[in-house]
Amino acid sequence: MDARLIPNLLDVSLCLVALFISVRSFDIYTRNRQFRLFILGLSMALVSLSAAADFTSSYVRAIPLHTDWFLYIGQTVGFLFILLSLVQSSEKYLRGLMSLNIVAFALLLVLLLLSPVLPDIDIPTRTAFGFSRFIICMLVFLVYFSAYTHKPLRFSLFMSTAFFFFTVGYLVTLDQFTAPSLSQYLFRDLGDITSVIGLVVLVAAVSWD
Repeated sequence: MDARLIPNLLDVSLCLVALFISVRSFDIYTRNRQFRLFILGLSMALVSLSAAADFTSSYVRAIPLHTDWFLYIGQTVGFLFILLSLVQSSEKYLRGLMSLNIVAFALLLVLLLLSPVLPDIDIPTRTAFGFSRFIICMLVFLVYFSAYTHKPLRFSLFMSTAFFFFTVGYLVTLDQFTAPSLSQYLFRDLGDITSVIGLVVLVAAVSWD
């Protein structure tokens, strides 16, 4: 069996689910002008692109595509903007954050285009970005869980559940860097599967206006 079969299937699942969430979030934004949903949509677009880039790099052999830089930095930045969108609720703050998010998205697209000339990403850098994703997702989970305990709303419940799975997924993925070589792929696949579950819950969160 192809060693890349499971990771590629997960990449496709991640790409499609994240793309659906992105489109759905932008659709609600156009009707309700909720800036947080725009930021969520752009962040999920980054996750979808990162999965598509990872899938593509495993099949393109003519040139080396070091898309891991875009994968790690893009997802870290995307989740960071979701966290920052929860810091304040003022329209001025969220509008400014949305503009900054668009600029960051454009710069990350440049990073993706530069992937053929980038060096391989080393293990310490992977670990640093992986730990950053874990911390950011855990903080988002805690914010939504706290919001749900104070005011039980379905959206807060689904969002906290989704980011709980993201937190667990990225924690499991971090273990691959310290696990024996035979277990590294298992940890990576389990982490990816858990993250996909989180995305499915996120679909439920944005499926109601």
